[in-house]
Amino acid sequence: MLFVVHALDKKDILPTRAKHYRAHRLHLDRAEEHKVDVVTAGTLVADDGETPVGSIFVIDAADRAAVDAFTRSDPYHLNGVWAEVSIHRYNKKRGTPIATRR
Repeated sequence: MLFVVHALDKKDILPTRAKHYRAHRLHLDRAEEHKVDVVTAGTLVADDGETPVGSIFVIDAADRAAVDAFTRSDPYHLNGVWAEVSIHRYNKKRGTPIATRR
């Protein structure tokens, strides 16, 4: 099943985000350890096209509980970067096909 994780950063949190960026990337790279696959992930940016304001991921997982656990263990979550996180099931309708592995 596919899920979208939409996370918005706290205001004035850039120094903390930068400090934990590498750990966050490693967490995404090790998604298999959490029994999820990261289909795509990226940084949400402000209108200037550069300033990070959040994160978005499409996750392939067997269930919502796996996505919740993966998201809660993200260094950005653990270190208070995100102000708000929303997780939703995703029914892909257009674009490049995504073959689920879960």
